[in-house]
Amino acid sequence: MLARCQFGIRDGRCGATLTYPIQGYPWRNNVVKSYEFHLDPATIHLLFSEVSRIRREYPDQCLTADQLWSDATEKANGITRDRETGTLCYTIYIVVDGGLPHEQYSLREDSAALLGSALFKVVSSLIAPYEKIRDNAHET
Repeated sequence: MLARCQFGIRDGRCGATLTYPIQGYPWRNNVVKSYEFHLDPATIHLLFSEVSRIRREYPDQCLTADQLWSDATEKANGITRDRETGTLCYTIYIVVDGGLPHEQYSLREDSAALLGSALFKVVSSLIAPYEKIRDNAHET
């Protein structure tokens, strides 16, 4: 029952949109909240650097679109999974001006490259206080 998260950085601003699951309801009906976080320029630089570092150091753990599938068994919630193992995946990308992806890949949720990265640790620490709806008392 953890929230689904979309995290982003643009023009020095950092934020996350969390969609909270409610037992028995499809995702499109659930509570959505946005949060903004302050990150210093050095941390922002680190996060962007991590995206390239992970691809460079762990190419075998960086999955391409043809290695993934969208699990649509849960109504209104396509979940990205690894075709080989069915493991839930995190999709990571950097989009440049014009909306074209500069870097894009997915990592299994149990990937050592993901779990050991500063990217995962920083983002996880930022959203941790907001991951469960009970912590947010059905705010809209």
